[in-house]
Amino acid sequence: MALGLSAQPSCGGRPLSVRKAMPRLHDVCLLPSRQQLAQSGFCGLAGSADAFAAPISTDYNPCNSGQWETIGDTNVWRLVVSSPNAFSLNVLFADFFIPEGAQLFLYGADTTEVLGAYTAENNAPLLPTPPVSGDVVVVEYNEPVNADFQGFFNIVQVAHDFKGAFADEPTPGACQVGLTDEQKSEWGNERRAVCRILIGGTTLCTGTLLATADRSFEPYVLTARHCIYSEKQAQSSIFFFNYDDYDIPEKQSVAGSTLVAAKDNDEGFLDFSLVRLNGSIPDYYNVYYAGWDVSGAVPRGGVCLHHPEGGTVAIAVDSDSLSVTSYRNFDGNTFFNVAEWDEGATEQGSSGAPLFDANHRVVGLLAGGDSDCDYPMNDYFQMLSVCYDRYQFDSLQLAHWLNPDGLPITAIDGNAGRTSAIGLKTVAAQVSVYPNPATTEIRLTAENEPITAVSLADLEGRAVMSERFGCQKNVVLNVGRLPAGVYVCNVEFASGNAAKRLIIKE
Repeated sequence: MALGLSAQPSCGGRPLSVRKAMPRLHDVCLLPSRQQLAQSGFCGLAGSADAFAAPISTDYNPCNSGQWETIGDTNVWRLVVSSPNAFSLNVLFADFFIPEGAQLFLYGADTTEVLGAYTAENNAPLLPTPPVSGDVVVVEYNEPVNADFQGFFNIVQVAHDFKGAFADEPTPGACQVGLTDEQKSEWGNERRAVCRILIGGTTLCTGTLLATADRSFEPYVLTARHCIYSEKQAQSSIFFFNYDDYDIPEKQSVAGSTLVAAKDNDEGFLDFSLVRLNGSIPDYYNVYYAGWDVSGAVPRGGVCLHHPEGGTVAIAVDSDSLSVTSYRNFDGNTFFNVAEWDEGATEQGSSGAPLFDANHRVVGLLAGGDSDCDYPMNDYFQMLSVCYDRYQFDSLQLAHWLNPDGLPITAIDGNAGRTSAIGLKTVAAQVSVYPNPATTEIRLTAENEPITAVSLADLEGRAVMSERFGCQKNVVLNVGRLPAGVYVCNVEFASGNAAKRLIIKE
């Protein structure tokens, strides 16, 4: 059966073995240690600027590995994998196809960090997962005994973090101090557009969620081609938003994307990639869609928001005029050069980061250079203007995707907007709201697929309430504190959203 490309955020919850305090498994699938991987130059990635983990090919699935047990009405499969001395481990699944009601989790040796649940909503040809801290990862699959079919998935890669990028907190250079309160105020919108990208389990780069001229809020992320240059890489990427606040209790991520545009080195070469996220971005991520300028005008100075060494978002500022120059074997005179940063510096992991002009519009993206905290100089940003329409075909340019109506414009401002409904159909009659009118609480019942979030807005469009749920078909919302009146109740699903009219009376 063909699998779709959906890759929704996980639904939360706890593995059955943890809730039932099942005995630990003693059989461990032992992979090469850090010392063994070092002998091979960490699979040839030791010298790669943006690589942080070594990929280890595996072939583990519920048919050939692990241990099955039945607990009540649930079949439980567990597999323990270790790569000694890893800072973290991440897993890549292929042919992920499980039935409704089944759940998959990943967690470390002490079960304090749990990823999942991954459900049928996550079925995909490739499913990348965020790293789990430490050198042990447990994969647990919970399937109802009366499931429609036995699920299948194959663990085709486990990546060994040899740099500590996903340790307790990454450690970028000393010059990376993050944004000041003043900068957070000035650049607060744009930093919500910038995301950290984990590519193929091994590489870290930076990307930007871009606005479209038709305000359709399609989830397009711009990064460097040397970060994502193939469809497999796009599918196996994870995009982390709001990675600048350790008070956020969970990693806000979307897994999987589709490569829609890039320019290889066949009769011209540009260092950009545009991908479209496969999954929806939940509303509570509160992302922003950055504006852009493709006029080609040379800005006086610029600001780069980036994720150095995979760490929290940092800022680099240059107040001097930029120059237009060439870089490596890319098309000549298609780069803005930052001779020296006045504040901050880019580092490994910053590749693909946006360069903003004084109008807070993206004008370029980081391709490379010499910059680090000891030498904050000589960075090269691929000019957005040449990526826009220099090459004719849709798959070689940004214009077709960012300006689908062909409007006669060269710049747009950024904006916040819908996220969970991006690119998804609005589904009608999929949920009932009772009672309506209501006084203290409402019960929402979904007919087909689970509810992921519910938000309420007044008739002027102001949000008055928002709650998310762990993929439930029946949810209860307390509305007793809201003033009497008419509201729009927006109910989100993986495949779309449904809007219902709600009356609250005294």
